[in-house]
Amino acid sequence: MNAYRFAKRLVFSLVSLLIVFSCKKDLNLVGLDLISPDELLKLGYVDTVHIDAYSVADDSIKTFDLSAALVGSTNDPVFGRTTANWFGQINLAVEPTNFGTNAVCDSAFLMLPYSGSYGDTMSNMTVHIYPLLEDILDSVHKYSNATIQYDVNNPLGELTFTPRPHDSIYFDGAKNAPYLRIRLNYHFGASIVNADTSDLATNAKFVKLFKGIAMVADPSQGVGTGAILQFAVTSGTSRIDMYYHNATDTSTYKFYINSNCKRFNHFEHENYQGASPILQQQIAGDSLLGDKFLFVQANGGIKVKLRFPYIKNWAKSQKVIINDARLILTNASPSASFPAPSTISIYPIADDGTISTSYLIDDSETYYDFGGSYMASGNYEFRLTRYIQQILTGAGKDNGLFLLIPGSSVQGGRLVLNGTKSPSSPLKLYIKYTVVKDN
Repeated sequence: MNAYRFAKRLVFSLVSLLIVFSCKKDLNLVGLDLISPDELLKLGYVDTVHIDAYSVADDSIKTFDLSAALVGSTNDPVFGRTTANWFGQINLAVEPTNFGTNAVCDSAFLMLPYSGSYGDTMSNMTVHIYPLLEDILDSVHKYSNATIQYDVNNPLGELTFTPRPHDSIYFDGAKNAPYLRIRLNYHFGASIVNADTSDLATNAKFVKLFKGIAMVADPSQGVGTGAILQFAVTSGTSRIDMYYHNATDTSTYKFYINSNCKRFNHFEHENYQGASPILQQQIAGDSLLGDKFLFVQANGGIKVKLRFPYIKNWAKSQKVIINDARLILTNASPSASFPAPSTISIYPIADDGTISTSYLIDDSETYYDFGGSYMASGNYEFRLTRYIQQILTGAGKDNGLFLLIPGSSVQGGRLVLNGTKSPSSPLKLYIKYTVVKDN
């Protein structure tokens, strides 16, 4: 037994020395514990694995009851125009509520705390507030392609402004955290302060009286302009402040937007009519154009589908242990107005062609970093060592992978990547492996 352990350690040491002298970069020695001392080892490297990769349009994504609201419009020179509109209920602060005798609304303001933005926040934008005409239903309004009717003939307010998502705001005589503050007109207060007290008894009854608000952004017109703003609607500080008086007093009442309020986002990409021709052709089905560029977009936009269709042929004549497999992707279109996402994600494709609910096996690996973060080099990198090994052995499904922007329901983002045959830094899979020769 001691002799066997010594032999195994000797093989490991010899392999490590060979790696040092044959490779400029460190090798992840995954799989060497599977090799017996009497096996003949040969080390190899390949970066010519064929990759099929192309962009496909998302159908929709879940946006119901999320923590953030996205409102705004961008006119991207590559992806065309994207507009985000938000719809949500408001709740009474107190159940029941009574505004007293002869109550009159003096003024009201929609207050939404910023939590982020994407795009050109130096350009003006206009947001309209309308009352909803339909109930928000989780069975109907779960996804980003859902729509709802609102009363365009009786607007509650609008604001044309230059977003300031990082600047403090002054109101009520004090300095406050960054907010979007939109003044509402008399239609809002009049419909509520004069309501029957039974409609103000509970929130369940109140949302039947006042079904909620629609926040609708004007589509951005200038190419390269516009922004999508992110608001923390479940932070506890999203609200409508109403100032009113009655026969005996003046007061302030707060209607809250919180986790108890049903809400959803609608994203409109206009079928990418204003996008670059290569993007349009690719999502229309010309998958060969993925050789040039690949496109990824948040907000139910675009994802990349990729496979390694011939990788089994590469290894079918020999027993191979994958020591390291890295997928390297390069940002092809750095932009100050539309910066690259800090991370991207990769998921296996399920049998039905949708994103699998299971993570890649490498994503759960604690021995090494799975990857996905944007690096100073302009690259993204994923470690797919165990995934490739499973494809070769038949232990894992080979349906392909989806590449997408994570959290795309609650943040904007887009990315252009070099394709598989780009003349500069193409999409590649780099594999370091061990060939094991049976006795």
